[in-house]
Amino acid sequence: MDLLPSPSSPGSLALVLGPHAAQARMLDLAARLALNGPLRVFDCGNRFNVYPVARAIRALTADLQEALGRIRLARAFTCYQVLALVEESPADSVPTLVLDLLATFYDEDVKLPESQRLLRRCLHHLQRLSESAPVIVSARPPKAIVYAERVGLLEQLRAAATTVWEEEALNPPQSPTEEGLFPE
Repeated sequence: MDLLPSPSSPGSLALVLGPHAAQARMLDLAARLALNGPLRVFDCGNRFNVYPVARAIRALTADLQEALGRIRLARAFTCYQVLALVEESPADSVPTLVLDLLATFYDEDVKLPESQRLLRRCLHHLQRLSESAPVIVSARPPKAIVYAERVGLLEQLRAAATTVWEEEALNPPQSPTEEGLFPE
C-alpha cells in the first residue's frame, strides 16, 4: 500500500485508520520518508517509537544517524497542544506524519463541542500544510466506552481526508458466513 499522495495532487490529506492508529505502518513510513529528506512527525497518542524506525532505516541504508537526524518529532498530550503544533508549522516542502491524531480529542475531560471545534481548526491547518507537501494522518476509533459520543470526531476526520486507507482488523467480519466458514 503506497500511502504517499501524488506530488501532483496538492491539498490531499491521506488518512490511515486502524487498530493502534496503524502504528507499525506509520513508523515504517516514517523510516522510508526519512531516507529522502526532512520529515515532520506530530505524535498525538504517544505512538512514536524510535527503535522500529531505526531498524527499518538500518535495513535500507548504512547511514542511520543521518536519516534519523532528518526526523523532527513533536509530541502533544492535549488537543490544545495538537492545535498549537499544526498552527505554528510552516507550509513548506517537508512531509508531515500525524500519529494517532484523535487520541487527545477523545479525552472526556474536554467537552465534545470544544473537541469538535479544535479538530476543525486542526484539519484546516493540516489542509494548509498539505498544499506544499504530503500530509498523512493516522487514527483509531474511540474506545467502546466513549464510542457513541466521540465517533463523530472520526467521521469529521474521515470527511476531511481525500484518501482513506483502512487496515483490515479495523472492520472485523460481522458474521461467520462473511469469513466463508459455512457453505451456503
